Amino acid sequence: MKYKTAINDIEFFSFHGLYPEEKLIGGKFLVDLCVEQEMNDNASMKRLIEVVNYEQLFAIVKFEMDQPKELIETVAKNILDTIGSRIHRIQTAEIKITKLNPGGLFKSGSASVSLIKSF
Repeated sequence: MKYKTAINDIEFFSFHGLYPEEKLIGGKFLVDLCVEQEMNDNASMKRLIEVVNYEQLFAIVKFEMDQPKELIETVAKNILDTIGSRIHRIQTAEIKITKLNPGGLFKSGSASVSLIKSF
């Protein structure tokens, strides 16, 4: 069976951006992350060791969101690469990072990027 663990709509205040004002004043971001693994039908799913710990996922996301980058694509890739190197039992991971009120030409709304990686 396929087993998924997700964290959704996690809000961060970070300093990602290409433009000087974005690096200076920062902005709000939302992160959605889902990882998938194949699970044996006989798994008890009663112990944390058998499943993906969403607190571990959050810690990885938080660390990367705290490292200013020019592009949120870079942040997303770094998150997926770190997950792949630390959680060996997952098959795929999908992340979406949304920048709220990105400024520039936008007067409202958001901009987002999504990446999917297979391991």
